[in-house]
Amino acid sequence: MYRAMQSEAPLSRVGPNDFVVTDPQLMLELFKDHSRFSSARCLEGQVPIAGAAREVLADTLFFGRALINEAPPEHTAFRRTFGRPFTSAAVADLEPRIRELTAEMCGDLSGRHGFDVFGELAFPLPIKVLSEVIGIPDEDRQRVKQWNDQWIALQVLQMPEKDQVRAALSVRAYEDYMRGLIEEITSARRACLLLDMVDAIDTPSAVHDVNDVIVAARMMIGAGHDVASGLIGNAVALLIETGRWEALARNPAAIPDFVEETLMLDPPLQSAPRLVEESTELHGITVPAGARVHLAIGAYSALEGKRGNGPHASRHIAFGYGVHHCVGAHLGRAQARIVLAHLLAAIPATPRFDEESPPIRMPGGYVFRSFSSLPLLW
Repeated sequence: MYRAMQSEAPLSRVGPNDFVVTDPQLMLELFKDHSRFSSARCLEGQVPIAGAAREVLADTLFFGRALINEAPPEHTAFRRTFGRPFTSAAVADLEPRIRELTAEMCGDLSGRHGFDVFGELAFPLPIKVLSEVIGIPDEDRQRVKQWNDQWIALQVLQMPEKDQVRAALSVRAYEDYMRGLIEEITSARRACLLLDMVDAIDTPSAVHDVNDVIVAARMMIGAGHDVASGLIGNAVALLIETGRWEALARNPAAIPDFVEETLMLDPPLQSAPRLVEESTELHGITVPAGARVHLAIGAYSALEGKRGNGPHASRHIAFGYGVHHCVGAHLGRAQARIVLAHLLAAIPATPRFDEESPPIRMPGGYVFRSFSSLPLLW
C-alpha cells in the first residue's frame, strides 16, 4: 500500500484538512522544518471532538502544548531535564531491573505449553518500568495506565459522543491525580523524574510550572508505553512469521540487529502528525495553514529501507528524525532486546501462533501498530 501511494500520490489528501506524506525524502525535510510544520500541537487529537466532550476538556490540559514537542531552543532546554533517565548510560543502569521484571512476569515457562506474550509481558513490563522512573506508586500503576489509554483513545479513535465525554472526564481525573502525586513527591523529596522536573521550574530548563510537568509525564507514559510494548510484540510476531526463532536462539548476539529489523519492517509508531503553520506547496498541491500532515513513518522503510538485518537494519525512522528523535529510544530498544533474549532462552520449544486464539491487533493502527493479545503455543 505504501509503495502504491508513493508511486501514485506521495502526498495524499485523506480528509478535509488532513494529508499523508509517503515520500521518504519529503518526510525528512518536514521533520526538520519546525517553522512551517510544527509538532507543538500534535497532542490536540486526530479526530473531531464533540461539543460536550470539548466543554469538559476546556478546563484541562488536553490542549496544552508539551515542551518536548516545541521547536528549539525551548525544546532543547527542556529535553536536558526530561531526557536524563533515558540516556544510554542511564538505561544501562536500568537493564538489571528490566531483566528482573521480565523474569518475574514470565515465571517458569519450562513447565507451560503457552504464553500470551503481549498480555503477560509486553503490555505490563513497559508501564512498570516507566512508573518506577517517573515516580508513580505501584498501587496506582494500573489506574494511571487506564487513564492514559482514555487520553490516547480520545485523540485517535472515532467514538460516540457519550464515550468521548467519559474519556474527557477521565482526563480531568488523571490530571487531578497527577497534581496530588507531584505535591506528595515534592514534599517527601522522593527521587524520581517528576521531582527532577519540578525542581527545574524557574531554571534555564524551560519548565515553567507544574502544568508542564503533568503534560510531559502524560506524554511519556503514553508514547513510551505504546512504542515499547508495540516493538516487543511486533518483534516476537515477526520472529515467528519469518520462521527464525531457532536461528536467533542459537545466535543471541544477533538480537540487537533483529530489533532494528523490526523497527524497519514493522515499526510500532506508523505516523507522526505535524501542523502546517503557513500555506505551502508540496508535490504541486497547496497545503493550507491549519492543515495537518501525517508523516508516514511506516512507509519510510518500505520505500527506502532494505529487508534483512545487518548493515541496512538501521535504515528507518521508527523513533522519528532530527531534534524530535524519541527521547526514550534507548529504553525501548533495551526492553525489546532483554525480552527477546529471555523468551528465546526460556521457552523450551519453538513456539507458534495459537490457531484457535490468533493474535489480535489493537485498533487505531495508523498511529500505533501493536497487539492486544499475542498468544503462543509450544
